[in-house]
Amino acid sequence: MAHLKEVVDRINLIAFTQQITKAMKMVSASKLHKIQQVLFPLKTYATQHNALLHAALQNIDESHPVHHLSQKKIEQRLLLVVVASNRGLCGAFNKNVLRGAYEHITRRQQASSIPVEVLTIGKKAHQFFKKSNIPIIEAYVDLLSKPNDQSSAELTTYCIEAFQQNSYSEIALVYTAFKNSGKQEVTVLPFLPFLPFLPFLPDIEATYKQTTRQPHQYIYEPSQALLIAQLIPEVLNHKIMHMLIESSASEHAARMVTMSQATDNANDLLKALRISYNRTRQALITSALAEITSGAEALAEA
Repeated sequence: MAHLKEVVDRINLIAFTQQITKAMKMVSASKLHKIQQVLFPLKTYATQHNALLHAALQNIDESHPVHHLSQKKIEQRLLLVVVASNRGLCGAFNKNVLRGAYEHITRRQQASSIPVEVLTIGKKAHQFFKKSNIPIIEAYVDLLSKPNDQSSAELTTYCIEAFQQNSYSEIALVYTAFKNSGKQEVTVLPFLPFLPFLPFLPDIEATYKQTTRQPHQYIYEPSQALLIAQLIPEVLNHKIMHMLIESSASEHAARMVTMSQATDNANDLLKALRISYNRTRQALITSALAEITSGAEALAEA
């Protein structure tokens, strides 16, 4: 009986856990749907915005800097902006992006021994790099809790000011790109110095190629240089906002898949435990019937 009670307790515990994982799956699916309603229009807007910038850069010599944010620095120093999540229970989401960031740092240090600092976004990234010997910037750990427009504006302003003050010669973004609900990829994206002829999305690259195949002559008021100077900070802000939203979408997609797998595993475990419960219960009933039958036969013989 003690063994049977243990099986019943395990069944009740796993059934309760399954309810939690099923609820977390539904919550993540709902949040992912809301984020996708923001992400897809943002990609379209960013595509057209970059196409406008590339059109303005058609007659610009690529060998000369088009903006002070595109000038290369003499002193080499790298800032890596790493985006992870504040919570776990999302499969290998945090592990993959942190491993990708650490491998990128290792490759750069082995190639040129460049000093590296890490700006961590998300508690998991902060906990990971705090254990290493790499200097970290802790001011933006809770950036994911703020609205996307406010957080992207704050981070963009900090990166541009740090680059202009020669604090860093390079700034790169490391995050998890959202492909679909079942596929996410770790991406290392150059941020500064600004590379105007390097699109940051395949859609933008296709639009840029189409634009260059059909060049147009534009009249700029007040000037072409002023338009480019206004567009570049906005494009950088779009990159940061796109990174934050896409990382959040990838997190919810990974959590949804993980909770779905956990629910399925709990269901399989429940089936196995119920079979074990029924077999044990049947064995106890058979044993009790055998004892009653043998006792009745003994009384009859007496």
